[in-house]
Amino acid sequence: MNQGYPSYEQVQQTKEILQNIAYQHWISDEFLSWKWWLLLVLAIVPWFIWWKLVDKKRLPQILIYGMLLAMMAIVLDSIGTELLWWSYPDKLIQTMPPLLPADLTLVPTLFMLVYSFFPTGRGYFNGMLGMSLFSAFVGEPLFIWLDFYRLHEWHLVYSLFFYLSSNAIARWLVDRIYEVSKKAA
Repeated sequence: MNQGYPSYEQVQQTKEILQNIAYQHWISDEFLSWKWWLLLVLAIVPWFIWWKLVDKKRLPQILIYGMLLAMMAIVLDSIGTELLWWSYPDKLIQTMPPLLPADLTLVPTLFMLVYSFFPTGRGYFNGMLGMSLFSAFVGEPLFIWLDFYRLHEWHLVYSLFFYLSSNAIARWLVDRIYEVSKKAA
């Protein structure tokens, strides 16, 4: 029952052709370019800064919070690039999904530091709001200006909503996890 639509095999063949083209582009235009080196620095250096500054007494809680944020960022990034809401002209690792340094380093480390310094109440809310505004309206435009990130069907205000909602969800989940673990102990 093909009905004129491509078969699974045709889709896979097209993906293979596209993968080969993307790899050739990455090797010839991206790998070891100044942008590639900057992405490498952005993938590593924030973790060293984070380690120096984070509240190590709450390390497991903060790491769970950060891992939840990273997972949500990766999922949104995968959906957004697949649906062509945005794109990334340069990648650190050609076979890895979207913008690895942002999803696994910048977003989690920045928000984990805010969570580390302001774990509860109004300080937490103000810190998350401030970091969300900064990320959406300063960080992302900077990445656009550097041509690491191109918007197609996405607006920065949607990013603000993502930062606020993902942090609220992560915070809620971490609080529930720690409530359950205290009752079990």
